[in-house]
Amino acid sequence: MSTATPGTERTDGAATRDVLLLLTDFYPYEVGEEFLEQEIDVLCEAYDEVLVVPVRLSEGARRTRPLPANARSALMPASRLPGGWRSQALMRSVQILLGPERMVQTPPWRSPGRFGMDVRFAAIALGARARLRRLMPCLGLRPGDRVTIYSYWFFTGAALGGMLRRRELAGHEVRVVARAHAYDVDEADAPRGYVPSRRYVMEAVDRVYPISEYAAGFLRRRFPQAGGRVEVARLGVPASSAPVRQKPREGEPFAIVSCSHTAPYKRVGLVLETVAELARRGRAVTWTHVGEADPERLEVLRHRAHELMPQVPVTLTGHMPNEEVRRLYATSPFACFLNCSDGEGVPVSVMEAQSAALPVVATAAGGTGEIVHDGVNGRLVPVEVDAARVADAVESVMDLGQEGYAAMSGAARQTWARMSDASRQYRDFVAALRALMPRR
Repeated sequence: MSTATPGTERTDGAATRDVLLLLTDFYPYEVGEEFLEQEIDVLCEAYDEVLVVPVRLSEGARRTRPLPANARSALMPASRLPGGWRSQALMRSVQILLGPERMVQTPPWRSPGRFGMDVRFAAIALGARARLRRLMPCLGLRPGDRVTIYSYWFFTGAALGGMLRRRELAGHEVRVVARAHAYDVDEADAPRGYVPSRRYVMEAVDRVYPISEYAAGFLRRRFPQAGGRVEVARLGVPASSAPVRQKPREGEPFAIVSCSHTAPYKRVGLVLETVAELARRGRAVTWTHVGEADPERLEVLRHRAHELMPQVPVTLTGHMPNEEVRRLYATSPFACFLNCSDGEGVPVSVMEAQSAALPVVATAAGGTGEIVHDGVNGRLVPVEVDAARVADAVESVMDLGQEGYAAMSGAARQTWARMSDASRQYRDFVAALRALMPRR
Protein backbone atom coordinates (compact mmCIF):
# COMPACT_ATOMS: atom_id res chain seq x y z
CA MET A 1 0.00 0.00 0.00
CA SER A 2 1.33 3.45 -0.84
CA THR A 3 2.72 5.56 1.98
CA ALA A 4 2.41 8.80 0.01
CA THR A 5 0.39 11.63 1.44
CA PRO A 6 -2.18 12.74 -1.17
CA GLY A 7 -1.45 16.10 -2.73
CA THR A 8 -3.11 18.94 -0.88
CA GLU A 9 -5.22 21.63 -2.47
CA ARG A 10 -3.63 25.04 -2.98
CA THR A 11 -5.56 28.28 -2.80
CA ASP A 12 -5.60 28.48 -6.62
CA GLY A 13 -7.26 25.06 -6.82
CA ALA A 14 -4.20 23.14 -8.06
CA ALA A 15 -2.83 20.15 -6.17
CA THR A 16 0.46 20.48 -4.29
CA ARG A 17 2.67 17.58 -5.26
CA ASP A 18 5.54 16.03 -3.32
CA VAL A 19 8.29 15.37 -5.86
CA LEU A 20 11.59 13.56 -5.36
CA LEU A 21 14.51 14.58 -7.57
CA LEU A 22 16.97 11.67 -7.34
CA LEU A 23 20.50 12.54 -8.47
CA THR A 24 22.58 9.44 -9.23
CA ASP A 25 25.85 8.80 -11.01
CA PHE A 26 24.48 6.31 -13.58
CA TYR A 27 21.21 4.69 -12.49
CA PRO A 28 18.95 3.71 -14.31
CA TYR A 29 21.38 3.81 -17.25
CA GLU A 30 24.35 1.60 -18.08
CA VAL A 31 25.77 -0.36 -15.10
CA GLY A 32 26.10 0.76 -11.50
CA GLU A 33 24.21 1.67 -8.32
CA GLU A 34 22.35 -1.63 -8.40
CA PHE A 35 21.25 -1.06 -4.79
CA LEU A 36 18.73 1.50 -6.08
CA GLU A 37 16.91 -1.29 -7.90
CA GLN A 38 15.40 -2.30 -4.53
CA GLU A 39 15.06 1.20 -3.09
CA ILE A 40 13.26 2.81 -6.04
CA ASP A 41 9.94 1.05 -5.42
CA VAL A 42 9.76 2.32 -1.84
CA LEU A 43 10.65 5.84 -2.94
CA CYS A 44 7.93 5.80 -5.57
CA GLU A 45 5.33 4.70 -3.02
CA ALA A 46 6.11 7.76 -0.90
CA TYR A 47 6.15 10.52 -3.55
CA ASP A 48 3.71 11.70 -6.17
CA GLU A 49 6.50 11.68 -8.74
CA VAL A 50 10.14 10.62 -8.76
CA LEU A 51 12.52 12.21 -11.29
CA VAL A 52 15.86 10.44 -11.77
CA VAL A 53 18.80 12.33 -13.29
CA PRO A 54 22.29 10.77 -13.52
CA VAL A 55 24.88 13.53 -13.17
CA ARG A 56 27.79 11.68 -14.80
CA LEU A 57 26.02 10.86 -18.06
CA SER A 58 24.77 12.83 -21.06
CA GLU A 59 22.28 12.26 -23.85
CA GLY A 60 22.91 9.01 -25.68
CA ALA A 61 23.45 6.75 -22.66
CA ARG A 62 21.63 3.41 -22.70
CA ARG A 63 18.86 2.89 -20.16
CA THR A 64 19.16 -0.61 -18.71
CA ARG A 65 16.72 -0.71 -15.76
CA PRO A 66 12.93 -0.27 -15.61
CA LEU A 67 11.26 2.31 -13.37
CA PRO A 68 7.88 2.30 -11.58
CA ALA A 69 4.95 4.03 -13.26
CA ASN A 70 5.30 7.32 -11.36
CA ALA A 71 9.05 7.63 -11.99
CA ARG A 72 10.77 9.21 -14.97
CA SER A 73 14.43 9.47 -15.91
CA ALA A 74 16.10 12.14 -17.98
CA LEU A 75 19.60 12.63 -19.34
CA MET A 76 21.27 16.01 -19.17
CA PRO A 77 22.47 17.54 -22.45
CA ALA A 78 26.16 17.59 -23.18
CA SER A 79 28.19 20.57 -22.04
CA ARG A 80 28.32 23.54 -24.38
CA LEU A 81 31.90 24.17 -23.35
CA PRO A 82 34.59 22.24 -25.22
CA GLY A 83 37.18 19.96 -23.72
CA GLY A 84 37.50 18.24 -20.37
CA TRP A 85 37.36 19.64 -16.86
CA ARG A 86 40.68 21.49 -17.16
CA SER A 87 39.62 23.61 -20.11
CA GLN A 88 36.20 24.14 -18.53
CA ALA A 89 37.84 25.17 -15.27
CA LEU A 90 39.91 27.72 -17.17
CA MET A 91 36.83 29.13 -18.88
CA ARG A 92 34.94 29.24 -15.57
CA SER A 93 37.92 30.44 -13.53
CA VAL A 94 36.33 33.74 -12.48
CA GLN A 95 33.12 31.97 -11.47
CA ILE A 96 35.06 29.28 -9.57
CA LEU A 97 37.36 31.65 -7.68
CA LEU A 98 35.18 34.74 -7.23
CA GLY A 99 31.58 33.56 -7.74
CA PRO A 100 29.02 32.88 -5.00
CA GLU A 101 29.63 29.11 -4.96
CA ARG A 102 32.84 28.98 -2.95
CA MET A 103 33.87 25.39 -3.48
CA VAL A 104 37.63 25.97 -3.52
CA GLN A 105 38.62 25.61 0.12
CA THR A 106 42.35 24.83 -0.01
CA PRO A 107 44.61 27.73 -1.06
CA PRO A 108 47.24 26.80 -3.67
CA TRP A 109 50.16 27.82 -1.42
CA ARG A 110 49.04 25.35 1.23
CA SER A 111 48.59 22.38 -1.10
CA PRO A 112 48.70 22.75 -4.89
CA GLY A 113 47.37 19.22 -5.33
CA ARG A 114 44.33 19.75 -3.10
CA PHE A 115 43.72 23.17 -4.62
CA GLY A 116 43.61 21.45 -8.02
CA MET A 117 41.15 18.84 -6.72
CA ASP A 118 38.88 21.59 -5.38
CA VAL A 119 39.04 23.38 -8.74
CA ARG A 120 38.23 20.15 -10.56
CA PHE A 121 35.26 19.50 -8.26
CA ALA A 122 33.97 23.04 -8.76
CA ALA A 123 34.35 22.87 -12.55
CA ILE A 124 32.43 19.59 -12.73
CA ALA A 125 29.70 20.72 -10.31
CA LEU A 126 29.18 24.07 -12.06
CA GLY A 127 29.17 22.31 -15.42
CA ALA A 128 26.54 19.86 -14.15
CA ARG A 129 24.42 22.76 -12.90
CA ALA A 130 24.59 24.46 -16.31
CA ARG A 131 23.52 21.25 -18.03
CA LEU A 132 20.75 20.55 -15.52
CA ARG A 133 19.45 24.11 -15.88
CA ARG A 134 18.89 23.40 -19.59
CA LEU A 135 17.08 20.16 -18.66
CA MET A 136 14.79 21.73 -16.02
CA PRO A 137 11.89 22.62 -18.41
CA CYS A 138 11.71 18.94 -19.42
CA LEU A 139 11.30 17.76 -15.81
CA GLY A 140 7.77 19.14 -15.60
CA LEU A 141 7.96 20.67 -12.14
CA ARG A 142 4.90 22.79 -11.38
CA PRO A 143 4.55 25.94 -9.28
CA GLY A 144 3.90 24.90 -5.71
CA ASP A 145 5.54 21.47 -5.98
CA ARG A 146 7.43 20.56 -2.83
CA VAL A 147 10.76 19.08 -3.88
CA THR A 148 13.11 16.75 -2.02
CA ILE A 149 16.48 16.56 -3.76
CA TYR A 150 18.15 13.26 -2.89
CA SER A 151 21.75 12.76 -4.00
CA TYR A 152 22.80 9.13 -3.84
CA TRP A 153 26.38 10.21 -3.13
CA PHE A 154 27.77 12.81 -0.73
CA PHE A 155 29.62 14.42 -3.58
CA THR A 156 28.76 16.29 -6.80
CA GLY A 157 25.02 15.60 -6.61
CA ALA A 158 24.81 17.01 -3.08
CA ALA A 159 26.58 20.21 -4.14
CA LEU A 160 24.29 20.41 -7.16
CA GLY A 161 21.23 20.05 -4.93
CA GLY A 162 22.31 23.02 -2.83
CA MET A 163 22.80 25.18 -5.92
CA LEU A 164 19.41 24.20 -7.34
CA ARG A 165 17.68 25.09 -4.08
CA ARG A 166 19.21 28.57 -4.02
CA ARG A 167 18.60 29.33 -7.67
CA GLU A 168 16.51 27.27 -10.10
CA LEU A 169 14.14 26.01 -7.38
CA ALA A 170 14.11 29.17 -5.25
CA GLY A 171 10.32 29.43 -5.59
CA HIS A 172 9.70 25.93 -4.21
CA GLU A 173 9.82 24.42 -0.77
CA VAL A 174 12.97 22.29 -1.02
CA ARG A 175 14.91 19.87 1.14
CA VAL A 176 18.33 18.52 0.13
CA VAL A 177 19.64 15.18 1.42
CA ALA A 178 22.43 12.79 0.49
CA ARG A 179 23.59 9.31 1.29
CA ALA A 180 27.26 8.87 2.22
CA HIS A 181 29.17 5.67 1.50
CA ALA A 182 32.99 5.32 1.60
CA TYR A 183 35.06 7.29 -0.92
CA ASP A 184 32.75 10.28 -0.38
CA VAL A 185 33.40 10.18 3.39
CA ASP A 186 36.80 8.83 4.38
CA GLU A 187 39.95 10.43 2.98
CA ALA A 188 41.67 7.04 3.26
CA ASP A 189 39.36 5.77 0.50
CA ALA A 190 39.68 8.91 -1.65
CA PRO A 191 42.25 9.76 -4.34
CA ARG A 192 45.32 11.48 -2.82
CA GLY A 193 43.79 11.11 0.62
CA TYR A 194 41.53 14.14 0.14
CA VAL A 195 37.80 14.67 -0.43
CA PRO A 196 37.41 18.03 -2.22
CA SER A 197 35.04 20.83 -1.22
CA ARG A 198 33.69 18.80 1.68
CA ARG A 199 32.69 21.81 3.84
CA TYR A 200 30.73 23.26 0.92
CA VAL A 201 28.95 19.94 0.36
CA MET A 202 28.10 19.61 4.07
CA GLU A 203 26.57 23.09 4.07
CA ALA A 204 24.48 22.21 1.01
CA VAL A 205 22.41 19.47 2.67
CA ASP A 206 19.72 19.38 5.34
CA ARG A 207 20.62 15.80 6.24
CA VAL A 208 23.36 13.39 5.30
CA TYR A 209 22.63 9.68 5.72
CA PRO A 210 25.82 7.59 6.04
CA ILE A 211 25.28 3.90 5.39
CA SER A 212 27.35 2.86 8.43
CA GLU A 213 28.19 3.93 11.96
CA TYR A 214 31.81 4.02 10.78
CA ALA A 215 31.03 6.69 8.18
CA ALA A 216 28.71 8.57 10.56
CA GLY A 217 31.41 8.74 13.22
CA PHE A 218 33.88 10.06 10.68
CA LEU A 219 31.52 12.86 9.60
CA ARG A 220 30.59 13.79 13.16
CA ARG A 221 34.26 14.12 14.08
CA ARG A 222 34.95 16.12 10.93
CA PHE A 223 31.90 18.39 11.38
CA PRO A 224 31.04 18.45 15.08
CA GLN A 225 28.79 21.48 14.62
CA ALA A 226 26.70 19.52 12.09
CA GLY A 227 26.41 16.29 14.08
CA GLY A 228 22.63 16.67 14.40
CA ARG A 229 22.31 16.50 10.62
CA VAL A 230 24.10 13.15 10.37
CA GLU A 231 21.86 10.06 10.66
CA VAL A 232 22.74 6.47 9.80
CA ALA A 233 20.50 4.95 7.10
CA ARG A 234 21.69 1.51 6.06
CA LEU A 235 21.37 -0.09 2.66
CA GLY A 236 19.53 -3.38 2.38
CA VAL A 237 18.93 -6.38 0.18
CA PRO A 238 15.84 -8.56 -0.34
CA ALA A 239 15.14 -11.80 1.48
CA SER A 240 16.60 -15.02 0.10
CA SER A 241 14.83 -18.34 -0.25
CA ALA A 242 18.01 -20.18 0.81
CA PRO A 243 17.62 -22.30 3.96
CA VAL A 244 20.06 -22.25 6.85
CA ARG A 245 23.03 -24.15 5.50
CA GLN A 246 24.57 -27.42 6.60
CA LYS A 247 28.28 -28.08 6.56
CA PRO A 248 29.42 -29.96 3.43
CA ARG A 249 29.53 -33.68 3.98
CA GLU A 250 32.83 -35.49 4.26
CA GLY A 251 34.37 -35.86 0.81
CA GLU A 252 32.50 -32.86 -0.62
CA PRO A 253 34.53 -29.77 -1.52
CA PHE A 254 34.15 -26.58 0.49
CA ALA A 255 32.63 -24.17 -2.03
CA ILE A 256 33.88 -20.58 -1.66
CA VAL A 257 32.14 -17.70 -3.44
CA SER A 258 33.17 -14.06 -3.83
CA CYS A 259 31.48 -11.15 -5.60
CA SER A 260 32.91 -7.86 -6.86
CA HIS A 261 34.40 -6.13 -9.85
CA THR A 262 38.19 -6.34 -10.08
CA ALA A 263 39.23 -2.80 -9.16
CA PRO A 264 42.49 -2.89 -7.17
CA TYR A 265 40.86 -2.02 -3.84
CA LYS A 266 38.65 -5.12 -4.09
CA ARG A 267 41.80 -7.26 -3.97
CA VAL A 268 40.35 -10.18 -5.88
CA GLY A 269 43.94 -11.31 -6.29
CA LEU A 270 44.13 -11.86 -2.52
CA VAL A 271 40.93 -13.90 -2.68
CA LEU A 272 42.51 -16.05 -5.39
CA GLU A 273 45.74 -16.44 -3.39
CA THR A 274 43.74 -17.47 -0.32
CA VAL A 275 41.97 -20.22 -2.26
CA ALA A 276 45.34 -21.32 -3.68
CA GLU A 277 46.80 -21.41 -0.15
CA LEU A 278 43.94 -23.63 1.01
CA ALA A 279 44.58 -25.96 -1.91
CA ARG A 280 48.31 -26.09 -1.04
CA ARG A 281 47.29 -27.17 2.46
CA GLY A 282 45.44 -30.12 0.97
CA ARG A 283 41.94 -28.70 1.41
CA ALA A 284 39.32 -29.69 -1.15
CA VAL A 285 37.88 -26.37 -2.30
CA THR A 286 36.14 -24.77 -5.25
CA TRP A 287 35.97 -21.07 -6.09
CA THR A 288 33.23 -19.12 -7.83
CA HIS A 289 33.74 -15.41 -8.46
CA VAL A 290 30.76 -13.29 -9.47
CA GLY A 291 31.28 -9.94 -11.13
CA GLU A 292 33.42 -7.94 -13.58
CA ALA A 293 32.11 -7.02 -17.02
CA ASP A 294 35.48 -6.63 -18.76
CA PRO A 295 36.32 -9.89 -20.60
CA GLU A 296 40.04 -9.06 -20.72
CA ARG A 297 40.22 -8.67 -16.94
CA LEU A 298 38.32 -11.91 -16.51
CA GLU A 299 40.75 -13.69 -18.81
CA VAL A 300 43.73 -12.39 -16.80
CA LEU A 301 42.06 -13.64 -13.62
CA ARG A 302 41.30 -17.02 -15.19
CA HIS A 303 44.90 -17.40 -16.37
CA ARG A 304 46.24 -16.49 -12.93
CA ALA A 305 43.91 -18.98 -11.23
CA HIS A 306 45.04 -21.78 -13.54
CA GLU A 307 48.66 -20.84 -12.91
CA LEU A 308 48.36 -20.86 -9.10
CA MET A 309 45.90 -23.72 -8.58
CA PRO A 310 45.30 -25.79 -11.72
CA GLN A 311 43.63 -28.54 -9.70
CA VAL A 312 40.92 -26.27 -8.18
CA PRO A 313 37.56 -25.97 -10.01
CA VAL A 314 37.11 -22.25 -10.77
CA THR A 315 34.01 -20.52 -12.15
CA LEU A 316 34.12 -16.87 -13.22
CA THR A 317 30.57 -15.80 -14.00
CA GLY A 318 31.30 -12.25 -15.13
CA HIS A 319 28.79 -9.52 -14.39
CA MET A 320 25.37 -10.71 -13.27
CA PRO A 321 22.25 -8.68 -12.36
CA ASN A 322 21.59 -8.62 -8.63
CA GLU A 323 18.48 -10.76 -8.95
CA GLU A 324 20.50 -13.48 -10.69
CA VAL A 325 23.21 -13.27 -8.04
CA ARG A 326 20.64 -13.83 -5.30
CA ARG A 327 19.17 -16.77 -7.23
CA LEU A 328 22.66 -18.26 -7.66
CA TYR A 329 23.30 -18.05 -3.91
CA ALA A 330 19.93 -19.59 -3.08
CA THR A 331 20.37 -22.55 -5.43
CA SER A 332 24.09 -23.33 -5.09
CA PRO A 333 25.85 -25.34 -2.34
CA PHE A 334 28.22 -22.54 -1.41
CA ALA A 335 29.70 -22.88 2.08
CA CYS A 336 31.46 -19.55 2.65
CA PHE A 337 31.56 -16.02 1.22
CA LEU A 338 34.98 -14.36 1.02
CA ASN A 339 35.68 -10.61 0.77
CA CYS A 340 39.24 -9.22 0.94
CA SER A 341 38.60 -5.59 0.04
CA ASP A 342 40.74 -2.84 1.59
CA GLY A 343 38.03 -0.17 1.21
CA GLU A 344 34.30 -0.44 1.85
CA GLY A 345 31.27 1.38 3.19
CA VAL A 346 29.17 -1.57 4.29
CA PRO A 347 29.50 -4.10 1.44
CA VAL A 348 26.20 -5.00 -0.20
CA SER A 349 27.84 -8.20 -1.46
CA VAL A 350 28.21 -9.30 2.18
CA MET A 351 24.56 -8.40 2.90
CA GLU A 352 23.46 -10.58 -0.02
CA ALA A 353 25.59 -13.46 1.26
CA GLN A 354 24.14 -13.14 4.77
CA SER A 355 20.61 -13.01 3.39
CA ALA A 356 21.41 -16.39 1.83
CA ALA A 357 22.67 -17.67 5.22
CA LEU A 358 26.30 -17.83 4.12
CA PRO A 359 29.02 -17.49 6.76
CA VAL A 360 31.33 -14.65 5.73
CA VAL A 361 35.09 -14.27 6.01
CA ALA A 362 36.00 -10.64 5.39
CA THR A 363 38.56 -7.94 6.04
CA ALA A 364 37.58 -5.26 8.55
CA ALA A 365 37.41 -2.52 5.90
CA GLY A 366 35.17 0.48 6.56
CA GLY A 367 31.92 -0.59 8.17
CA THR A 368 32.27 -4.30 7.37
CA GLY A 369 32.72 -5.12 11.04
CA GLU A 370 29.25 -3.75 11.77
CA ILE A 371 27.69 -6.76 10.04
CA VAL A 372 30.45 -9.41 10.17
CA HIS A 373 30.85 -10.44 13.81
CA ASP A 374 33.96 -12.48 14.38
CA GLY A 375 33.22 -16.02 15.51
CA VAL A 376 29.46 -15.45 15.38
CA ASN A 377 28.34 -15.14 11.74
CA GLY A 378 31.78 -15.53 10.17
CA ARG A 379 35.35 -14.39 10.68
CA LEU A 380 36.78 -10.86 10.55
CA VAL A 381 40.46 -10.34 9.71
CA PRO A 382 42.56 -7.14 9.59
CA VAL A 383 42.75 -5.17 6.36
CA GLU A 384 46.54 -5.52 6.36
CA VAL A 385 46.65 -9.28 5.98
CA ASP A 386 48.24 -11.94 3.79
CA ALA A 387 46.73 -14.98 2.12
CA ALA A 388 47.97 -17.35 4.83
CA ARG A 389 46.08 -15.51 7.57
CA VAL A 390 42.90 -15.27 5.50
CA ALA A 391 43.21 -19.00 4.79
CA ASP A 392 43.52 -19.62 8.54
CA ALA A 393 40.19 -17.82 9.03
CA VAL A 394 38.50 -19.82 6.27
CA GLU A 395 39.87 -23.06 7.76
CA SER A 396 38.39 -22.17 11.13
CA VAL A 397 34.95 -22.14 9.44
CA MET A 398 35.71 -25.36 7.56
CA ASP A 399 36.70 -27.09 10.82
CA LEU A 400 33.47 -26.29 12.67
CA GLY A 401 31.27 -29.23 13.56
CA GLN A 402 27.85 -29.58 11.98
CA GLU A 403 26.14 -27.83 14.87
CA GLY A 404 28.65 -24.96 15.01
CA TYR A 405 28.52 -24.42 11.25
CA ALA A 406 24.68 -24.41 11.20
CA ALA A 407 24.71 -21.89 14.08
CA MET A 408 27.07 -19.62 12.15
CA SER A 409 24.87 -19.90 9.05
CA GLY A 410 21.77 -19.06 11.08
CA ALA A 411 23.54 -16.10 12.70
CA ALA A 412 24.39 -14.74 9.26
CA ARG A 413 20.69 -14.82 8.31
CA GLN A 414 19.75 -13.17 11.64
CA THR A 415 22.25 -10.37 11.04
CA TRP A 416 20.67 -9.69 7.65
CA ALA A 417 17.17 -9.63 9.21
CA ARG A 418 18.25 -7.20 11.91
CA MET A 419 20.53 -4.88 9.92
CA SER A 420 20.17 -5.35 6.15
CA ASP A 421 16.56 -6.26 5.35
CA ALA A 422 15.70 -4.01 2.39
CA SER A 423 11.99 -3.85 3.14
CA ARG A 424 12.63 -2.41 6.61
CA GLN A 425 15.73 -0.33 5.94
CA TYR A 426 14.30 1.50 2.94
CA ARG A 427 10.92 2.18 4.54
CA ASP A 428 12.63 3.64 7.60
CA PHE A 429 14.80 5.79 5.33
CA VAL A 430 11.85 7.08 3.31
CA ALA A 431 9.95 7.87 6.51
CA ALA A 432 12.92 9.99 7.59
CA LEU A 433 12.90 11.82 4.26
CA ARG A 434 9.18 12.54 4.48
CA ALA A 435 9.55 13.83 8.03
CA LEU A 436 11.91 16.58 6.81
CA MET A 437 9.11 18.20 4.82
CA PRO A 438 6.48 19.76 7.13
CA ARG A 439 2.98 18.37 6.87
CA ARG A 440 0.23 20.46 5.29
